Amino acid sequence: MFWCQGVVLKTKPMKEADRIVVLYTKEKGKLGTVAKGSRRPQNRLASLVQPFTKGKFLLNGSSGLRDLSQGMIIESNQELRDDLLKMAAANYFLELIDSSVETEDPDPKVYQTLLLGLKLLNLSSDLDLALRYLEYRLLGDLGWNLQLESCTGCGKDLMKESALRFSPVQGGLTCANCRFGDEVSLSVKGRAVLISFDRLKPKALIRLKLESEDKKELEMILRHAWDSRIETKFKAYQFWKEVSSLENSNSGKDFRV
Repeated sequence: MFWCQGVVLKTKPMKEADRIVVLYTKEKGKLGTVAKGSRRPQNRLASLVQPFTKGKFLLNGSSGLRDLSQGMIIESNQELRDDLLKMAAANYFLELIDSSVETEDPDPKVYQTLLLGLKLLNLSSDLDLALRYLEYRLLGDLGWNLQLESCTGCGKDLMKESALRFSPVQGGLTCANCRFGDEVSLSVKGRAVLISFDRLKPKALIRLKLESEDKKELEMILRHAWDSRIETKFKAYQFWKEVSSLENSNSGKDFRV
């Protein structure tokens, strides 16, 4: 039996009243747990195991699905669940983490990005840009840093190049002599924004404004980068696209800070 701090990544019904609850914890990384009776409205675990909840959890078991017997909420992140657009964005972000980490493989960087992501998605009015920032940051946390200043093949400096080509499989730029065959175009501005993500603080990101075409390019590059590393078809990403497209069509304008 042990206590751990973490965030609820996702839940799934089990039997008549139980839930399988997947956590990402500070101490042990991703863990599968069973919260017995938590589907009953008056159950003491019901609020604790809601998606996006940050809490302390008491777990029992040494392997497989642990029993989640009790805990306490640190941050409910109820605001994310109350807003359909934010909920869709947060679900996609958590699906990225769930799909890209192994069970019981703790990583302090991933955990900090998880906590940062929930706060950022709650505060930002440009959820597209926030997701691009989190996608880029998570790639780096997992050791998949994008090489955007030099050729991934020969190491040639490409900072003065204007016709940039990005290889998803290689994870960065390639020069004319090192083409891999899967390259897509990347604008100088797009490269500059991606590089700025390495040093940009969340508060500065919230103030950043980009044209819709710039955000589409960043989405295309990062989608290619993730697809080349994770074969999973992200259902939450498709839902996010549907919801955000509907919201934009209803509002008649892009989301901006």
